[in-house]
Amino acid sequence: MDILNRSILFGGKAIVSALDITETAQAARDIHGFSVAACRAFSKALTIAAFMSAGFKDLGNKLTVIIDGNGEGGKMVLAGREGAKVRGYMERPHCLDGKPDAAVSEVIGTEGTIAVIKDFGLKEPYNGYSRIVNGSIDMDFAYYFTQSEQLPSAIATGVKFDDRGALVAAGGVIVQPMPGCDDNVLVMLEDIVRDFADIDERIAKYTPQEIIEDRFGHFPKSDLEPVRPAYVCECSRERTGDAIRLLGRAQAEEIVGEFGKIEVGCDFCGKKYVFDGDDVEALFAKE
Repeated sequence: MDILNRSILFGGKAIVSALDITETAQAARDIHGFSVAACRAFSKALTIAAFMSAGFKDLGNKLTVIIDGNGEGGKMVLAGREGAKVRGYMERPHCLDGKPDAAVSEVIGTEGTIAVIKDFGLKEPYNGYSRIVNGSIDMDFAYYFTQSEQLPSAIATGVKFDDRGALVAAGGVIVQPMPGCDDNVLVMLEDIVRDFADIDERIAKYTPQEIIEDRFGHFPKSDLEPVRPAYVCECSRERTGDAIRLLGRAQAEEIVGEFGKIEVGCDFCGKKYVFDGDDVEALFAKE
């Protein structure tokens, strides 16, 4: 079962998070049919989305991440809510199917932006933006956190496949400062994370808590309650009906008249919802 473990370091100066999202990443691959190259890039981004939404407390808190670097995979969209419940999709999930060892930057691209929207149910959502640095995901989001959220972060994400291209492990380690963190403490922690070049191997062999204990256990720390990431789509026939009502009766009936039905597919999970003339009539009868 997937898990995210977190520990407060040095009495509150920094926090380290270690994630295993292998089952979550596999669920995404089962839905979208990712090639190996696309799965590697998407799973790294999904790790970041799980981390970002893990700290959400309220049911109404929502995260949206849009990565658009003009790469072979096209635009990537990820969403999250409280408890690291995530979902997402990529425009071209089968890209680079014949190049399983393609660099993540080939899928993501190197010319574009990262956009992050955090909706906490307030009047206006938080909107953050940054440029894509090199398409690696790790450096791109380290730059995003530093520039847009003023949180200089150390990030190492990894994805491992077997010789047949089956997903073996996905996850990562992220260290962020807390208010009052000394620069020398952050530099020391960043140096540790830089040594995680084999993070994919570590996730395959060890639990996130074991990874934290191995590399950060000699520092003063206190462990937080674990979080259980999962791939969860929030689509439903009722929500789809609400969206159709937003079209207005005239336009909805025009579509049914031309095609005999309204068919709506969910980009996140692939489900399709079909509404015929009687269904549309019933939707607007509620008004």
